[in-house]
Amino acid sequence: MCILNLFKRHKYNLADVFTPSTAAVLTYVNRPDVYKQIDKALMIPGMQLILYGHSGSGKTTIIQNALQSKNIKFISTNCMIDTTVADIILDAFDKLNPFYTTESTSKTSEKISSELKASYSSVESAIKSELVAENGEKKQRALPIQLTPQRLAEFLGASKVVWIIEDFHKVKEEERKKLSQILKVFVDTANKYKEVKIIAIGAVGTARDVVNYDSELANRVSEIFVPLLNTEELEEIVKKGEKLLNVDFCNEIHSNIVKYSNSLAAICHHLCFSVCYNNKIEKTQKTKKKLDNKNLQDAVADYLKQNSDSFKEILDRALKYRDGNFDETKFILKAFCQQNKDELTLKEVNLYGGNKKRFGNDNVKKYLTFLTTAEYGEILRFDANSGKYYFSNPFFKAFAIMMFTLEEKNNQQANRPIPIEIFNAQVYELLGKLYLREIENNVKKLNK
Repeated sequence: MCILNLFKRHKYNLADVFTPSTAAVLTYVNRPDVYKQIDKALMIPGMQLILYGHSGSGKTTIIQNALQSKNIKFISTNCMIDTTVADIILDAFDKLNPFYTTESTSKTSEKISSELKASYSSVESAIKSELVAENGEKKQRALPIQLTPQRLAEFLGASKVVWIIEDFHKVKEEERKKLSQILKVFVDTANKYKEVKIIAIGAVGTARDVVNYDSELANRVSEIFVPLLNTEELEEIVKKGEKLLNVDFCNEIHSNIVKYSNSLAAICHHLCFSVCYNNKIEKTQKTKKKLDNKNLQDAVADYLKQNSDSFKEILDRALKYRDGNFDETKFILKAFCQQNKDELTLKEVNLYGGNKKRFGNDNVKKYLTFLTTAEYGEILRFDANSGKYYFSNPFFKAFAIMMFTLEEKNNQQANRPIPIEIFNAQVYELLGKLYLREIENNVKKLNK
């Protein structure tokens, strides 16, 4: 029986192996340098954490895996543009409910003092009583005076739960300043509850962009930069998935997935998932199944179709900013689209744009910088070492090329805006027929 067990292959579901929208577990890639910084910060009582870096660099995945590896419980709060500090405090309070309800029989709950449980119940009652509805509008919860940051820190500390705040860079500046004060409260609370921590996560260039904290917290906040994945790390995701599902991606698929992923784990997972799904591979195969590059082309087309609305929203956000009668951001993005190069310097952007009299280097640099920020959709990235800018997602370039081409083609045919349903239909048609480099070649033909 033991010998037979050696030949049994554990079965995994495709959705658990390649996870484009959730933190990776089975295909998690260890990143020793970042993990070491996180591990040290988690060990220091009172040390709060800020994880920052480009969107898609794997911040959530690495922090969740780090916490789980140390058996540390956590709750997560997600932020949006209109999120307030009061909102996130209420959200954290709600998610602590399982640790404080009287029906709970977990060992953790039994260790929480009856006094704190009573306090939690009191706050919960206060929140329910303050539900209000005016003129038939949706009910909103008010933050009761009993639920202070100090009290929330105690609730978290007593239950030994770490609080993760996702995408905090999205909230308004005044709210980020308020979180700075809450960080101080959590630092002080660590004198009584050593495990209490806030982990703020943001997709920006510096930790200060995530939380606008003051100098008093300088030695009590660990700023951890999470870089984008390198080629070897992306390769490891693909190889781990192959092994778990018992499939064989050809060498060309390997190299192209890494290329098209452009250091983003989410794209890598998405392409791998689609390649398998299109081949009806939904769980571990009994016998190894080989796949060729045609399968990847179909996956790319699927990705473009599925994300076209998101790409359009990001492109629209980047293009809506203009100075007077001149579209600076369109000038810059067209300069990238008109070249076969993937990376351009400041000088090259200005040169390829061909409008140096109206748009000088200072303006080019200013708007290039804007296009790397979350406010502008983070459509570009900047490599400080090479001094070059490039599309954060290679598919943005393909999509932008198609959008600009269709726009120019339709403008030549008529002097009125094309109806959106027809425009979208044309986009989808191109998305289905063209494939990255073929898109660029097609643009050259259209522009002749």
